[in-house]
This record gives sequence, structure tokens and C-alpha cells, in this order.
Amino acid sequence: MDTDVVNVVTTSDPRNFGEAMRSSHKEGWMKAISEELQALENNGVWSIVKAPKDIRALHSKWVFKTKRDAEGGIERLKARLVACGNEQVFGVNYGVTFAAVIDMSSVKMIFALARKWKVPAKHGDVPNAYVKADKEDNLDIYIHVPQGMQIAEDLKKKIGVSQNNEIVLELKKALYGLKQAGRLWSKLLHQKLVDIGFKQSLTDMK
Repeated sequence: MDTDVVNVVTTSDPRNFGEAMRSSHKEGWMKAISEELQALENNGVWSIVKAPKDIRALHSKWVFKTKRDAEGGIERLKARLVACGNEQVFGVNYGVTFAAVIDMSSVKMIFALARKWKVPAKHGDVPNAYVKADKEDNLDIYIHVPQGMQIAEDLKKKIGVSQNNEIVLELKKALYGLKQAGRLWSKLLHQKLVDIGFKQSLTDMK
């Protein structure tokens, strides 16, 4: 195997923002960060606001992943912003976290019926699923401005601040890492399926 390929395969992903910025792929990681931030903003995940007094804003972290091709070469650099859910406080920025999952008996029944009725049964994935779900109306969730995020000067003036540390992001959606993110996505998916005529199996309600 070519030495360059070996080096590519054995190079580990950055464990944090600092490592990404010191990486030989710094520009690629910055591009991935910009793309992630733009996607979250386009999806209405947060509003940029002046930090209210006496709030508990959460920190966030970047998770980096290198997508590789069959030869081990770099296909794409991926960055995901994750809230530090370990900083959340029950009753302040999270409540119920339980999310129902499909029972294995239901999975078997689906495949049995698909075979009997001769209809295709396929599984799929919803890209960026969690951030499609709205957060709870009765909870206020704030995060500090993530590393690598630039706030335009005109926006700072508009909200009456001069420094990034005077700004927080008020979450509107279920950002990855929140304790309740799985539950919020589960509730959204459930409602979408009910709206088009599906009914939940009793065995999957526990």
C-alpha cells in the first residue's frame, strides 16, 4: 500500500476545535464548520440574542469526522455542533427525556406482512433529524456562541452589544447533545406519521 494512503488512514480525527485548527486540514475543517453553522441557521435552530441576566447558558463542542472512500482517501470532512447536555439542569432547561422506540416484535410483524403482501420493506434515514424538532415551549435554552462562529458587527450593534461574550444563542430546535433531543424528534416523527394515517402499535407505547 502507498505510504501516503497509510498516513491518511491512520490519521485520527481532531478531538476538539483547537486540534482541528492545528491540523494540516485546517482549511477543510473550517469549511465544514461554516457549512454546519449555515445549515443550522437556515433551519432556524437558534436566534442570536443579548445574554439575559442570570441565565445558565450551555457550552457546546465540535465533533469532527472524516468520510473516506474505498481507497482510504479523504472524501469529505464533516463537523457537527453538539450541545454539552451534561451541563443541563432538570426543570431549568430540560424535563422529560423518555423516547419510545419500536419493539422488536413490531419489526418482525412488519417484515412478515411485507412478505405476505409482497410489498417492499425498506429502512431509511432522516438527515439532521433532531434539529427538525421544535424545543419545548415552556423551557428557555441558551448556548454560548460556538468556537469558530463569527458574529457580524452590524448584528452586534443591532442587539446592543460589542463583544461575543455578551451574546448567546437562544435555541428554537432540538440541537444534538440535548438530553431531550431524542424525545423531541420522536414526538415530531410520531405526529407526522399519524397525520398521514398511521397508528402506533400498543406494544410500542411503553
